[in-house]
Amino acid sequence: MASPRNTLNGFGYLLNDTARLLRRRFEQRAGDYNITSAQWRVMAQLSRNDGLTQVALAHLLEIEPMSVCRLVDRMEAGGFVMRLPDPADKRAKLVCLTEKSRALLDVIRVVAMEVYEDAFAGFDDEERSRLVGELNRINANLSQSIAVREEEIA
Repeated sequence: MASPRNTLNGFGYLLNDTARLLRRRFEQRAGDYNITSAQWRVMAQLSRNDGLTQVALAHLLEIEPMSVCRLVDRMEAGGFVMRLPDPADKRAKLVCLTEKSRALLDVIRVVAMEVYEDAFAGFDDEERSRLVGELNRINANLSQSIAVREEEIA
């Protein structure tokens, strides 16, 4: 029988690889809509907080502001977002969803649910709930640890 310590070997890799495979499967299924998983993440964030600055968006997505700038450039060219002047800061622009992306959100959510169904093939409802619950617990543990550490640094 494996020790608890041995079961943790590769845990981070497994989580990262699973996320990579989810993104890849999403992009396969969403290919007909000409949207990438990175663009979907931007749209999902803006659907919760429309009118974010690129800096705030970069922070929420945990990617570099220059990467967000290029991503938003492509999305703006595709008609998925628009940049509007920030009334609070003349130097900043707010990134907002367009009607085109709002109409696509429901479709893309259905695609995401199909990907989740692929991922959970063979799981019963209790197994699904337990796994998601335990991942939420891990997220809460890590979020708390990060918050404590950031308080210590500040």
